Amino acid sequence: MNRRAFLQSTLLTAAALAHGTRALGGQPDRHGGGWIIPTNKPDRFGLKVMAFNPIRVPDPAAWQLTLGGLSHEALTLKAADLERFTRVEQSSRLKCVQCWSGRVTWVGFRAKDLIALAAPKAGADWVRVDCADKYYDFVKVEDLLHPRTLFATAMNGEALTPEHGAPLRLVMPQKYGYKSSKLITSLTFVADGGRGLVADGWPYYSETGDILPGVDHPFEFPDEARKIPGGEIVEY
Repeated sequence: MNRRAFLQSTLLTAAALAHGTRALGGQPDRHGGGWIIPTNKPDRFGLKVMAFNPIRVPDPAAWQLTLGGLSHEALTLKAADLERFTRVEQSSRLKCVQCWSGRVTWVGFRAKDLIALAAPKAGADWVRVDCADKYYDFVKVEDLLHPRTLFATAMNGEALTPEHGAPLRLVMPQKYGYKSSKLITSLTFVADGGRGLVADGWPYYSETGDILPGVDHPFEFPDEARKIPGGEIVEY
Protein backbone atom coordinates (compact mmCIF):
# COMPACT_ATOMS: atom_id res chain seq x y z
CA MET A 1 0.00 0.00 0.00
CA ASN A 2 1.48 3.37 -0.99
CA ARG A 3 1.19 6.55 1.04
CA ARG A 4 -1.71 7.98 -1.01
CA ALA A 5 -3.76 4.78 -0.73
CA PHE A 6 -2.99 4.61 2.98
CA LEU A 7 -4.15 8.17 3.60
CA GLN A 8 -7.31 7.62 1.56
CA SER A 9 -8.06 4.49 3.59
CA THR A 10 -7.52 6.39 6.84
CA LEU A 11 -9.81 9.24 5.79
CA LEU A 12 -12.56 6.84 4.73
CA THR A 13 -12.27 4.99 8.02
CA ALA A 14 -12.46 8.21 10.00
CA ALA A 15 -15.59 9.25 8.07
CA ALA A 16 -17.22 5.89 8.69
CA LEU A 17 -16.33 6.12 12.36
CA ALA A 18 -17.84 9.58 12.67
CA HIS A 19 -21.04 8.42 10.97
CA GLY A 20 -21.24 5.33 13.16
CA THR A 21 -20.66 7.32 16.34
CA ARG A 22 -23.46 9.73 15.45
CA ALA A 23 -25.78 6.85 14.65
CA LEU A 24 -25.00 5.19 17.94
CA GLY A 25 -25.13 8.38 19.96
CA GLY A 26 -21.61 7.65 21.20
CA GLN A 27 -22.83 4.50 22.98
CA PRO A 28 -21.82 0.85 22.55
CA ASP A 29 -23.41 -0.79 19.54
CA ARG A 30 -25.99 -3.60 19.64
CA HIS A 31 -23.19 -6.17 19.74
CA GLY A 32 -22.04 -4.70 23.07
CA GLY A 33 -18.77 -3.14 21.89
CA GLY A 34 -17.81 0.52 21.75
CA TRP A 35 -15.08 1.96 19.55
CA ILE A 36 -11.32 1.88 20.01
CA ILE A 37 -10.43 5.50 19.34
CA PRO A 38 -6.90 6.99 19.30
CA THR A 39 -6.02 9.70 21.83
CA ASN A 40 -3.77 12.74 21.67
CA LYS A 41 -2.87 12.59 25.35
CA PRO A 42 -1.66 9.72 27.56
CA ASP A 43 -4.38 7.73 29.29
CA ARG A 44 -4.35 6.25 32.81
CA PHE A 45 -1.67 3.78 31.74
CA GLY A 46 0.64 6.62 30.72
CA LEU A 47 0.46 5.82 27.00
CA LYS A 48 -1.32 7.28 24.03
CA VAL A 49 -3.89 5.03 22.38
CA MET A 50 -2.61 4.39 18.87
CA ALA A 51 -4.65 2.62 16.19
CA PHE A 52 -4.33 1.97 12.47
CA ASN A 53 -8.08 1.67 11.84
CA PRO A 54 -10.57 2.65 14.55
CA ILE A 55 -12.68 -0.45 15.15
CA ARG A 56 -15.33 -1.73 17.52
CA VAL A 57 -14.04 -3.48 20.62
CA PRO A 58 -13.54 -7.15 19.68
CA ASP A 59 -15.60 -9.76 21.51
CA PRO A 60 -13.14 -11.72 23.73
CA ALA A 61 -15.37 -14.80 23.54
CA ALA A 62 -15.10 -14.84 19.76
CA TRP A 63 -11.38 -13.99 19.55
CA GLN A 64 -9.08 -16.55 17.98
CA LEU A 65 -5.36 -16.67 17.29
CA THR A 66 -4.37 -18.72 14.26
CA LEU A 67 -0.84 -20.01 13.73
CA GLY A 68 0.14 -21.44 10.38
CA GLY A 69 2.19 -21.03 7.24
CA LEU A 70 5.52 -22.86 7.23
CA SER A 71 4.84 -24.79 10.43
CA HIS A 72 4.35 -28.42 11.31
CA GLU A 73 1.23 -27.61 13.36
CA ALA A 74 -1.62 -25.37 12.24
CA LEU A 75 -3.23 -24.14 15.43
CA THR A 76 -6.20 -22.07 16.53
CA LEU A 77 -6.11 -20.75 20.09
CA LYS A 78 -8.77 -18.99 22.13
CA ALA A 79 -8.20 -16.44 24.86
CA ALA A 80 -8.42 -19.07 27.60
CA ASP A 81 -5.63 -21.06 25.91
CA LEU A 82 -3.17 -18.25 26.57
CA GLU A 83 -3.32 -19.08 30.28
CA ARG A 84 -1.32 -22.27 29.69
CA PHE A 85 1.90 -20.36 29.07
CA THR A 86 4.37 -19.54 31.84
CA ARG A 87 3.71 -16.02 33.13
CA VAL A 88 6.45 -13.40 32.98
CA GLU A 89 6.39 -9.86 34.42
CA GLN A 90 8.50 -7.21 32.75
CA SER A 91 8.94 -3.47 33.21
CA SER A 92 9.84 -1.85 29.92
CA ARG A 93 9.42 1.45 28.13
CA LEU A 94 7.27 1.73 25.02
CA LYS A 95 9.00 4.19 22.71
CA CYS A 96 7.01 5.74 19.87
CA VAL A 97 8.63 6.98 16.67
CA GLN A 98 6.69 10.22 17.36
CA CYS A 99 9.25 10.89 20.14
CA TRP A 100 7.11 10.13 23.23
CA SER A 101 7.47 7.16 25.56
CA GLY A 102 5.95 5.61 28.67
CA ARG A 103 7.04 2.88 31.07
CA VAL A 104 4.66 -0.02 31.76
CA THR A 105 4.78 -3.18 33.84
CA TRP A 106 3.65 -5.87 31.42
CA VAL A 107 2.58 -9.44 32.15
CA GLY A 108 2.57 -12.11 29.49
CA PHE A 109 4.69 -14.94 28.11
CA ARG A 110 7.76 -15.41 25.98
CA ALA A 111 7.40 -16.11 22.27
CA LYS A 112 9.44 -19.32 22.51
CA ASP A 113 6.50 -21.05 24.21
CA LEU A 114 4.14 -20.17 21.36
CA ILE A 115 6.68 -20.96 18.68
CA ALA A 116 7.32 -24.36 20.24
CA LEU A 117 3.64 -25.24 19.78
CA ALA A 118 3.63 -24.28 16.12
CA ALA A 119 6.97 -26.01 15.37
CA PRO A 120 8.06 -23.88 12.39
CA LYS A 121 9.75 -25.64 9.49
CA ALA A 122 13.36 -25.08 8.46
CA GLY A 123 13.69 -21.79 6.62
CA ALA A 124 10.70 -20.17 8.34
CA ASP A 125 12.75 -17.21 9.49
CA TRP A 126 9.97 -14.62 9.57
CA VAL A 127 6.47 -14.23 10.99
CA ARG A 128 3.72 -12.16 9.45
CA VAL A 129 1.61 -10.61 12.23
CA ASP A 130 -2.00 -9.72 11.37
CA CYS A 131 -4.28 -7.71 13.60
CA ALA A 132 -8.00 -7.11 14.02
CA ASP A 133 -7.72 -3.51 12.76
CA LYS A 134 -6.17 -4.67 9.44
CA TYR A 135 -2.67 -3.71 10.57
CA TYR A 136 0.09 -6.14 9.66
CA ASP A 137 3.82 -6.40 10.14
CA PHE A 138 6.71 -8.77 9.52
CA VAL A 139 8.99 -9.79 12.39
CA LYS A 140 12.09 -11.94 12.33
CA VAL A 141 11.79 -15.11 14.42
CA GLU A 142 15.09 -14.19 16.07
CA ASP A 143 13.53 -10.88 17.19
CA LEU A 144 10.55 -12.76 18.63
CA LEU A 145 13.01 -14.92 20.56
CA HIS A 146 14.81 -11.87 21.96
CA PRO A 147 14.92 -12.19 25.78
CA ARG A 148 13.02 -8.92 26.21
CA THR A 149 10.29 -9.59 23.63
CA LEU A 150 6.96 -10.42 25.26
CA PHE A 151 3.47 -11.41 24.21
CA ALA A 152 1.48 -9.33 26.70
CA THR A 153 -1.94 -10.04 28.19
CA ALA A 154 -1.89 -7.58 31.13
CA MET A 155 -0.42 -4.20 32.04
CA ASN A 156 0.11 -2.29 35.30
CA GLY A 157 -1.76 -4.87 37.37
CA GLU A 158 -4.82 -5.04 35.11
CA ALA A 159 -5.93 -7.19 32.22
CA LEU A 160 -4.86 -5.72 28.90
CA THR A 161 -7.48 -3.31 27.57
CA PRO A 162 -8.73 -3.35 23.96
CA GLU A 163 -7.23 0.12 23.48
CA HIS A 164 -3.80 -1.35 24.18
CA GLY A 165 -4.28 -4.54 22.22
CA ALA A 166 -6.36 -7.06 24.18
CA PRO A 167 -6.43 -9.91 24.29
CA LEU A 168 -2.89 -10.21 22.87
CA ARG A 169 -0.17 -7.81 21.81
CA LEU A 170 3.56 -7.80 21.23
CA VAL A 171 5.97 -5.83 23.41
CA MET A 172 9.36 -5.29 21.76
CA PRO A 173 11.11 -2.65 23.93
CA GLN A 174 14.23 -2.56 21.76
CA LYS A 175 12.12 -1.34 18.82
CA TYR A 176 9.73 1.52 18.15
CA GLY A 177 6.12 0.99 19.15
CA TYR A 178 4.88 0.26 15.64
CA LYS A 179 6.68 -3.10 15.87
CA SER A 180 4.71 -3.99 19.03
CA SER A 181 1.58 -5.03 17.13
CA LYS A 182 -1.77 -4.97 18.97
CA LEU A 183 -5.06 -6.85 18.62
CA ILE A 184 -3.17 -9.80 17.14
CA THR A 185 -5.30 -12.39 15.34
CA SER A 186 -2.81 -14.49 13.36
CA LEU A 187 0.87 -15.42 13.16
CA THR A 188 2.01 -16.87 9.84
CA PHE A 189 5.50 -18.36 9.46
CA VAL A 190 7.11 -17.37 6.16
CA ALA A 191 10.51 -17.73 4.53
CA ASP A 192 10.88 -14.09 3.51
CA GLY A 193 9.77 -11.02 5.39
CA GLY A 194 8.60 -7.62 4.25
CA ARG A 195 8.50 -4.02 5.35
CA GLY A 196 5.17 -4.14 7.11
CA LEU A 197 2.28 -1.78 6.50
CA VAL A 198 3.57 1.50 7.96
CA ALA A 199 7.18 1.01 6.84
CA ASP A 200 5.86 0.50 3.31
CA GLY A 201 3.59 3.56 3.30
CA TRP A 202 5.08 6.20 5.60
CA PRO A 203 8.43 7.97 5.92
CA TYR A 204 10.43 7.64 9.17
CA TYR A 205 9.29 4.02 9.64
CA SER A 206 12.08 1.53 9.02
CA GLU A 207 11.79 -2.17 8.22
CA THR A 208 13.64 -3.17 11.39
CA GLY A 209 12.04 -0.62 13.71
CA ASP A 210 15.23 -0.40 15.78
CA ILE A 211 15.25 2.54 18.21
CA LEU A 212 17.88 5.02 17.02
CA PRO A 213 20.01 7.47 19.01
CA GLY A 214 18.18 10.75 19.48
CA VAL A 215 15.79 12.50 21.83
CA ASP A 216 12.88 11.14 23.86
CA HIS A 217 10.01 12.97 25.59
CA PRO A 218 8.85 10.63 28.39
CA PHE A 219 5.31 11.26 29.59
CA GLU A 220 6.40 10.78 33.22
CA PHE A 221 8.64 13.83 32.95
CA PRO A 222 6.61 16.57 31.25
CA ASP A 223 8.51 19.24 29.35
CA GLU A 224 11.73 17.21 29.49
CA ALA A 225 13.75 16.05 26.53
CA ARG A 226 16.17 13.21 27.23
CA LYS A 227 18.95 12.02 24.99
CA ILE A 228 18.91 8.30 24.26
CA PRO A 229 21.76 6.16 22.88
CA GLY A 230 19.55 3.82 20.81
CA GLY A 231 18.10 0.41 21.57
CA GLU A 232 15.89 -0.31 24.59
CA ILE A 233 15.61 2.68 26.93
CA VAL A 234 16.85 1.49 30.32
CA GLU A 235 18.21 4.73 31.79
CA TYR A 236 14.85 5.83 33.25
